[in-house]
Amino acid sequence: MRNRIKLLSLTVSATVVLLAIGAVLVVLGIFNEYLHWDIFSPVVEKFLYGVFFSCLALGAFGVGISVVLGLQEIVTALRRMIEAAAPDKVEPVKPAPRRSYVAILASLLVLLVLTIVAFNAINHRIAAGRLKVFKLIARDQMRQLGPHLEKEIAKIPAPCPGCAPASLPELIEALNGQSFCQTSTLFMADPADPAVLWRYPNGYTLRGTGDDAPKFERFFVANDIDRAVAQALSGDTAWIDQMNGAPDFNWYQVIRDGSGKIRAVLKVFGNPNESYRDYQAVAQAAAKRKA
Repeated sequence: MRNRIKLLSLTVSATVVLLAIGAVLVVLGIFNEYLHWDIFSPVVEKFLYGVFFSCLALGAFGVGISVVLGLQEIVTALRRMIEAAAPDKVEPVKPAPRRSYVAILASLLVLLVLTIVAFNAINHRIAAGRLKVFKLIARDQMRQLGPHLEKEIAKIPAPCPGCAPASLPELIEALNGQSFCQTSTLFMADPADPAVLWRYPNGYTLRGTGDDAPKFERFFVANDIDRAVAQALSGDTAWIDQMNGAPDFNWYQVIRDGSGKIRAVLKVFGNPNESYRDYQAVAQAAAKRKA
């Protein structure tokens, strides 16, 4: 009977450990989803999912085994009680050792909090590295597409709804097709009204035709980003240079004409969900060209 009790105790302990590991992985998964951590690569995430479901499956089997062993012990104990003919034949029951469950739970909670804080600090460093890589490759991409954009914008004497050159959608689509780029918008000033800007495209599709074709859209300067772009179009790029150094996945590129005058500003909305690990070589090459 003692052997069965030891087996039951061992099964229960192992089940608790497995379920505790699964609970920790669930909490980490929640924080990873809502804080957008980039700590784990896709391969590591698959491995952790495998560990989680393995712990869950083994824990479920452990619960089933514990129930079966527990029922068996209850039946055996009842049988011994019925068979006991005299009180002196009943074995004295040893009191169960007292355990500080509060201390154990508090220790697990502290360990979980420390783990979350440590992973969040690691993720902050990784996010800073990802942001640096994004800005390097965005700058490098603009170095390649910039001359083509200059030629297309030079064909626009003044922005208007239907004055976009035929090759401009192709250039914007080529940039948006990069996985690091979510979308991009081209801004131009209105020569007749400094309180107005024009942006292209007016929607997120570049494949429309006829009335659905992308066009320049006129709008009033209303927020700080619009003011920064308008200021850059007037010749002062200090504000957008400051925004390019901000910790977000946006990049503002000025487009000049042959005389050096700023004709347009291209805003690149980066993809914050991109891993950027595949761009390390590109970023290193871009950094060397910059140096």
